[in-house]
Amino acid sequence: MEIPTRQIPFATPIPAKPHAISVSFPSLRDVILYEERDPDTHAQLKIAYPRFVAHHRVLEWEAHIQAKFSLEDRNVHCLCSTHAAKDLQRYVGFRHVKVIADEAYAIVGIEKDEAVELKARKFLQHTGCRISSRQAEDLLAAAGLLEEHEVTEPDPDAYENLQDTLTEKIGARTNEDVFLTNSGMSAVYAAFRSIQGIQAKEDRSYWIQLGWMYVDTYEILNKFAGDDEKKIFVQDPTDLDVLEGILEERGHEVAGIISEMPTNPLVQTPDVERLLHLARKHGVALVVDPTVSSVLNVDVLPFTDVLVTSLTKYISHEGDAMMGTVALQSNSPFYDALKDGIAQHVEPPYHRDVRCVATQIPRMETVAEQVNANTLKLAAFFENHPGVRHTHWAYSGGNGERYRRIEKGAGSPGSMITIDLMKPLEEFYDKCRISKGPSFGMDLTLMSPFMYMAHYDLVSEKSGQEDLKSYGINPDLIRISVGCEPIEQIIAAFEEAL
Repeated sequence: MEIPTRQIPFATPIPAKPHAISVSFPSLRDVILYEERDPDTHAQLKIAYPRFVAHHRVLEWEAHIQAKFSLEDRNVHCLCSTHAAKDLQRYVGFRHVKVIADEAYAIVGIEKDEAVELKARKFLQHTGCRISSRQAEDLLAAAGLLEEHEVTEPDPDAYENLQDTLTEKIGARTNEDVFLTNSGMSAVYAAFRSIQGIQAKEDRSYWIQLGWMYVDTYEILNKFAGDDEKKIFVQDPTDLDVLEGILEERGHEVAGIISEMPTNPLVQTPDVERLLHLARKHGVALVVDPTVSSVLNVDVLPFTDVLVTSLTKYISHEGDAMMGTVALQSNSPFYDALKDGIAQHVEPPYHRDVRCVATQIPRMETVAEQVNANTLKLAAFFENHPGVRHTHWAYSGGNGERYRRIEKGAGSPGSMITIDLMKPLEEFYDKCRISKGPSFGMDLTLMSPFMYMAHYDLVSEKSGQEDLKSYGINPDLIRISVGCEPIEQIIAAFEEAL
């Protein structure tokens, strides 16, 4: 495993596998054309991050279903379950969506209207409830539409092995407190819906977003919590005085707080003990997402009511499977109600995805150790380089003390480093030969112009850029996910671009 010697061509899957979850964006222009929905650019993408760009096998199966049910007058999507399809129907509008139930998944026909289809597409992106590429592949094969592909049966041992491992790494009391989901965002959505239902009985409907976080997490709050006034944004996750003031004033109205530990992309960690104390004091459910460093490196379950995380990162370190998990803290005052609620809202993963992730378990600790060692050295390089204005990572500034409270062992920062550059973004980005694409937590080093890929609506407008800067976020930051390649190669690739 080595750093590429030259740029990986646009639209090349990363890794080079049939179900890769990342794809190469070698130039900033490629990123901008994609974000502006340039037809020629999108036509080249057969594989990309699955919640944003449907895998070509999923599109093939949906086209087959469209013809089979004579739905040419509608856009067809295949969802994991009838429950998810009905959620989409409620969100988009009953008159715009036709639901066709099936035994293993659900089919929806969306009215061919640009605004309606955009709303449906955003629902699928935020909730992660579309069928997986492996399920689509099996459906195509079973229908005789895919040659040389054998449809396999579920493997109970793979499921049990994965769940046993997660229960141990998360620190849950029992396997029954850990729920596998078909994606990380599906886990967030299930937790959100469960808490929303529980707290509505107490007339609590407000949500607090603690710190800047991944786009689809806060979009779930934006789109499903109610009107805009139902979401409260606390900009700095390390300043809990602000949070305390809000809770003292209106804590009786707040249903939940959601926080990443650390946050994405600034890798900040709040004071976990104080945060839990404030949530308990005011009867607010606390949701924590440790995906940035992973449950291999941090222990956050003792400081939350619900843990949600993406297994697409670190656990599935080869970068070719989507999955997530929800875990419950057995000492939580919400435990009994949450257990029933999560079971109703969770979307289980497809059995071939489970098997794929289970096969990667034997190496996950070794990969995490190598990633951590490389991250320590690369962060030190950036912190001492004149071409880097700021380096954000687990131990940066005063953040290190708070991070170490949740760290499982010394020297376990996880893979994420975010840098602010002295030179123009495009000059650095287009020159650097590090693999460039979405996602993180792979055994391959990846980087991306994160705000362009996750928040293009903000970086493309001057007012949005100013808003980001007011939050302490450089619109031109580079997010890096450190991999297992020789650290000398990683550093050399960045050195020549800086």
